[in-house]
Amino acid sequence: MTGIKICGLTRPRDVDLACALGASYVGFNFSALSPRRVTLDTARALARAARSGVARVGVFVHESAEEIGAAVEAAGLDLVQIHRPLSAQDLHRSPVPIIAVVGVSSNGADAAPPELLARCRSVLCDTAWPGRSGGTGTVFDWSLLVGKTWPVPLILAGGLDPGNVAEAIARVHPAAVDVASGVESSPGIKDENRMRLFFEAVREADALPLPARGSARGLPSPHSVPAATEGRASRSERPAGRGEGKN
Repeated sequence: MTGIKICGLTRPRDVDLACALGASYVGFNFSALSPRRVTLDTARALARAARSGVARVGVFVHESAEEIGAAVEAAGLDLVQIHRPLSAQDLHRSPVPIIAVVGVSSNGADAAPPELLARCRSVLCDTAWPGRSGGTGTVFDWSLLVGKTWPVPLILAGGLDPGNVAEAIARVHPAAVDVASGVESSPGIKDENRMRLFFEAVREADALPLPARGSARGLPSPHSVPAATEGRASRSERPAGRGEGKN
């Protein structure tokens, strides 16, 4: 099954709906650059609305290690997603595992060295846009990822919505898909009908007999320690606590 990450959540009711529909991850944006930015108090309320087994992800751009740590503590974050060039210092200082972000443009994927990516929980490919750090709501050329391998599971982002996510899954075979604006009525305000349609489209895509479906996936539990090699995690895998699997 393709995991689903609903990002840019700002209301507890939307967190609750995402969890009820079967989200693997819920994302809260702490970046000062984002129209979906939440305060620490709001993040606490959002985290309380998340159900057990659904990973809480904090999204950051230029925030310091101290600011990231404060958000992790306030919202009980399980993962942090950093929209800047990945550094060894980020990996060393993060109190929880990292989702690395790779910008994809017509020139290809601008990825960190494999030895750094291998220390992350997963890699998220998003549309690269001059002067922007993700959240563009635009689709990149998925063919740029076909046949590309990663040391950790792939999450696909960038302009996904109920109308194109099935094709994205068919072409890229990601471990999970990430959506924000594609299920919104306005920035940070999720539309219930669009959210339901998005989940239905993912499930329908998963039901199709796609060739080599498992070759590029390997999605572990959002809370589990990443495997040394690719491959889907066992369903019986015990989710690790927040103190396990840290970078």
